[in-house]
Amino acid sequence: MSKERSSNFELLRLLCIFGILMMHTFGGIDTSVSLLNTEIHVLVNSIFNMGVTCFILISGYFGIRFDFKKLIRLDLMIIFFTVFGTIAVGNFGIKSLIKSCIPVISRYYWFISCYFFLCFLTPFLNQIPEKLSKENFRKLLAILLLLFSVIPTFGFFEIMQDGGKGLVHMVMIYLLGRYLSLYHNRSHNVHRLLSGLLLSIGFIFLADSSLTFLRGKLYTTFCRDCSIFIIFGSVMVLLLFREIHFHSRFINRAAGNVLAIYVLDGTVQTFLLKWIDLKPYAGSWFLVFPAIGYVLAIMGIACLLNEVRKATIGHLEPWIVDVVNRVVMWGANVVRTVAEKLMAYFLA
Repeated sequence: MSKERSSNFELLRLLCIFGILMMHTFGGIDTSVSLLNTEIHVLVNSIFNMGVTCFILISGYFGIRFDFKKLIRLDLMIIFFTVFGTIAVGNFGIKSLIKSCIPVISRYYWFISCYFFLCFLTPFLNQIPEKLSKENFRKLLAILLLLFSVIPTFGFFEIMQDGGKGLVHMVMIYLLGRYLSLYHNRSHNVHRLLSGLLLSIGFIFLADSSLTFLRGKLYTTFCRDCSIFIIFGSVMVLLLFREIHFHSRFINRAAGNVLAIYVLDGTVQTFLLKWIDLKPYAGSWFLVFPAIGYVLAIMGIACLLNEVRKATIGHLEPWIVDVVNRVVMWGANVVRTVAEKLMAYFLA
């Protein structure tokens, strides 16, 4: 099931996190003071809100093999930087400190919490393509997309009420990635893929831009994660990058820090704001250029911090992972034994 990832997909992951940070940056600026920057804000959302969907499509395309120890290592990194960030910004509230110690369970970062839970489901999700025929797999995806994407996109109401920022959306996109890997692994026409991507972005931009103009405030109706146009555009992006073939150790190394960048985004921004504040440029025509530099600075600092962590306390991780794994396995066995005895007693 697993395939070797070349640098094309690692570059895509870096571009995705760049786009996500661009949205976060523009989200903290009142662009309504400038018509040009309002339109740029809409365009940024139209293009870059494909980032999360692309991340999950990549995971589905290659398939996630459940590895509990790998999840523990990832959790240790998240806990370290979350606690570090909470203390660094001076947030010493009991609730904040507790949440920072259990970021996955407390949904401190919605994406990471949902990704963790997705990993626990993948041993079962990976069996779906094996058990279903191509036709039935396609029907399953059609039903999922209809219920959780098409209806929310055009009906302006959602079954899940999360805008696609939840586990149901991730499961659907993961399965879509599995389908593309199994049944669309041939080469595609690059010009058609690019045309499809541009049409998708164009529709999202025109629709949200029109709503923003008519309502007098920023609208993101068609660029939500659950939007069928975001999903379609993300598929086009994935297939486009699959047509690129190259290898770069630098890109592969940098891409290994993507989740650390996501976790450190808020903390690094808090410190950068002491020296760099983009809000005074909200009405300037050149706002997008310092915003790009600002995001690249965040990515660079976050990568550096994570590399330092790996070179120092990261050496303790194998030992910590082994201890945590043993404790969790022991706890799981105890719970299973108790549950079996209770079921045997009450259901006898």
